[in-house]
Amino acid sequence: MRKINFTDKNGTFTITNPENYSGLYLPLAGEEGLKSSITPTLGGDSKTDQNHFLLEPVSIENLHNNRGTRNFWCRVEGKGYWSACGVSAEQEFDKYTDRQDESTLEAGMMWQKLTRTSKKYDLQSEITSFVSIDGTTEIQLIKITNLSEEEQEVTPIVAIPVYGRSADNIRDHRHVTSLLHRIDTKECGVEVTPVLSFDERGHQKNDTTYFVYGFTAEGNAPEGVLSDC
Repeated sequence: MRKINFTDKNGTFTITNPENYSGLYLPLAGEEGLKSSITPTLGGDSKTDQNHFLLEPVSIENLHNNRGTRNFWCRVEGKGYWSACGVSAEQEFDKYTDRQDESTLEAGMMWQKLTRTSKKYDLQSEITSFVSIDGTTEIQLIKITNLSEEEQEVTPIVAIPVYGRSADNIRDHRHVTSLLHRIDTKECGVEVTPVLSFDERGHQKNDTTYFVYGFTAEGNAPEGVLSDC
């Protein structure tokens, strides 16, 4: 990784086109136990412990191959769909070519900011990821900028699959535990509350709710919320 550039004495650094580096990921964590791993394309998982994963557990082997990530899409009227995370089929196809998006990763102690620019869609995204001070919530601050001289109609779409159970369920009773999920669509997002916690500890009544919420910069709720039951 010869192109890493340190910008201060606190370990803050930048990398150009970070998605080109195999195996690159960073930690996000808080004082209350929330621990996440995150890649330059917003892959990775988020959990409080072995038995409570918000996002599907991953290892270094599938960290960059798992499609169930923190997806953020822009539907650009008359042009198509652009992934602010760089994970569309089109972006994967253009990787390592002169059509590849320009991207920069800036990161420091327990935070990262990904800036991505598309010439085709005339858009720039800036996604800052960190865990809240109280250590209970992972946060993505997302800014989309229109680089065109003309107005564009852009519809932002967030698509984050909630795993909501123990890491044991990756290999043990995965289908059965998915049937235990109870999904509640709220004004600002989706909540998932499994009926039971079903793993090697036995069958226990679940008392944990996993959620993904979205807000505008002004604190308003999304125009619509969909859940796949």
